[in-house]
Amino acid sequence: MDKKKVAFFTVALLIIGALIKWAGAKGVAEIIASSDWRYLLLAVAVYIITLLASALRWQVLLKGLGISVPLRIVWNAIFVGMFFNNISPGAKGLGEFIRVYYIAKETNNPYGPMTASVMMDRITDLVPIAFMMVLATLHVYHLGETLLTAIIIFLDAVMIGFSALVIGLLMSEKKAHSAIWWIFRQYRKLSKAGAEKRRESFEKIDTVTIPNFQRDFRVLSKSRTYTLVAIGWSFVYWILTVARYYLVFRAIGQPIDPVSITVVLVVSMVVGMFAVIPGGAGIIEAVNTAVFMALGINPEYAVTGTILERLISYWGPTIVGSFVAADFKPDGAAEAADSTEVEP
Repeated sequence: MDKKKVAFFTVALLIIGALIKWAGAKGVAEIIASSDWRYLLLAVAVYIITLLASALRWQVLLKGLGISVPLRIVWNAIFVGMFFNNISPGAKGLGEFIRVYYIAKETNNPYGPMTASVMMDRITDLVPIAFMMVLATLHVYHLGETLLTAIIIFLDAVMIGFSALVIGLLMSEKKAHSAIWWIFRQYRKLSKAGAEKRRESFEKIDTVTIPNFQRDFRVLSKSRTYTLVAIGWSFVYWILTVARYYLVFRAIGQPIDPVSITVVLVVSMVVGMFAVIPGGAGIIEAVNTAVFMALGINPEYAVTGTILERLISYWGPTIVGSFVAADFKPDGAAEAADSTEVEP
């Protein structure tokens, strides 16, 4: 890990430390010590099942393109992608790119279908997320939380706008072409020699990879059975995510209703997309704590529950993912994919 990432994570740990100190370190320690570890272990088990639901959703979409991939490989790709997402800032783009590499390497398939399956994987996720956004907005409005309602509506608009922008960019041949060469021009400003050396790769992406991806994406979008099954797994994924939060707060003796949990999830999703610190570490903890408190949770319990949940869903998987990714070589995966970029 480079010095910049170490600095980011150091800041994250300092934020978490400040949160604990602000809430009362002694009180947080007492809550953790008195927690019901059976519920916490159950929350871990639910998280593992959540990842399985994510893997099954992706496997279904791959089958929709006529690609059969063993669940074990899809499962590993999920962890590799999660690891790279968790150590990189922003909207989790790097992890999606890396799992395309991983599957391409393991299955000897071209980029186009792999990228199409990952994009459709993200898009099917938008259906339950949209449902959660509506539910969260109505809930905070009903509570009479004017400021929080305004924030949720703003975040809803950001999520919708960003999603529409990405989908529109990828599905429009003209816009995708313009985006690719805009990236090339920015790269050329930084390194003229490096950009020219890779001009042929950019041309291949423009003339082969993107058209193939767009064609495969249209095939998937027209496959109603596979799409509906994938959406079903997306709902399972988010229901289990809500259940995990519920179990963590039940473990510390502070039950919280599922609808309030959706409010926290909606806020943290959007904040995580634009967080500078990798994985939103520290920032997500602070934001989630603030939202839980706005919903009436005592600061000590809000901080403790948030930290325990993030240990399960962020810090733990990052460590596990680092071991899965240890033998993974992105450059090798790219070469494998390049050698198989043919018409399926």
